[in-house]
Amino acid sequence: MRKPAVIYITLWCMICFAWAAKAQEVEHHKSQTQLSLTGFAGKIVPDSDTLNPLTSGWAKGLRFTLSQKVDGSKAWHHFHNVPYIGFSFIYIDLGNNRVLGSAWGIQPNIAYPIFKSSNFSVKINTGLGLAYITKKYSPAGNPINVAISTSINYWGTANLIATNKLSELFSIVAGIETNHFSNGGIKKPNYGLNMVGLSLGVTYRIDGKEVYDIKPKPSRTEQKPHLELQLGSGIKETGPAGGIKYYPISLAIEYLMPNSELFSLVSGIDIMYDPSSRYHIELRGKHYSPINDDFQVGLKAGLLIPFDRLSFYGQLGAYLYNPNPRLPLFYQKIGIRYMITNKTLLQIELKTHLNKADHVGVGYAITI
Repeated sequence: MRKPAVIYITLWCMICFAWAAKAQEVEHHKSQTQLSLTGFAGKIVPDSDTLNPLTSGWAKGLRFTLSQKVDGSKAWHHFHNVPYIGFSFIYIDLGNNRVLGSAWGIQPNIAYPIFKSSNFSVKINTGLGLAYITKKYSPAGNPINVAISTSINYWGTANLIATNKLSELFSIVAGIETNHFSNGGIKKPNYGLNMVGLSLGVTYRIDGKEVYDIKPKPSRTEQKPHLELQLGSGIKETGPAGGIKYYPISLAIEYLMPNSELFSLVSGIDIMYDPSSRYHIELRGKHYSPINDDFQVGLKAGLLIPFDRLSFYGQLGAYLYNPNPRLPLFYQKIGIRYMITNKTLLQIELKTHLNKADHVGVGYAITI
């Protein structure tokens, strides 16, 4: 269960464009819609020698994107430098048709301008969606494919895209792209696929000429420091392929301190119950004590970036009590949350240990 490199890239992109957007002069743009068609070619980057036999070919494919620039009617539009939001659809030949097959995916994404002149711009584009992969691991039919064991997988991207305007309607786009496919540890084997490559394509602006419309920036409700209580659970498979499935549970107490209009600093404590610890402890030849050895406590800190009711977060934690003997001392979390009411939230997150995905969990949070 390899940790996707794109998660680290995405987290650093979140931090970078938060500071970049804060420094930008606020402008209002009328809502504009555009279509993009790009071709992609790159290599699968193995994070284990086990994947080397699968990744000798070139991955190549097409991406179709429908996106719209936000219209400036909400405060977060300005705080995040008037980004584009949209949906992408992809087809990628994974470079080994017999073992890996191809990927078909759909993904919501957001593109942040980090530089712009009259005819040239650079954006950071990130997204998270789902992809169907045509070939998966099978003990009898496809035992070599240790990268993908489920047909439906998470598809994450973190891209740097440059756009050069040819006319009021058409632009050329080129970029450096990263793609990751993984099931998040729900089923093994799950080494995942990481791809890095280049893209080239064309964009058509449906609404025609770009229009600037200066309007007052909407005010945002002032955020105050507060405590949150979170309860979550997930599913994971530990051990060899087809092994036992476990259902970890976590309780978290977090303190959120808004640092600016763009993000909040987060600190907290995780109390985790994970019965899969037994497998790791006994594999090390140590004595397993039920219940007690299933609990861990961690201290964490992170960053939360809000988009009205939707927000993204990344956290780094360290085990203070009962760390797993076969796992690193540090763990990471990256997730998405949605505010149902002013006091309640739903969230989904990926927990990892450095280069290994642990599990995907869903949770419920309340503001204290």
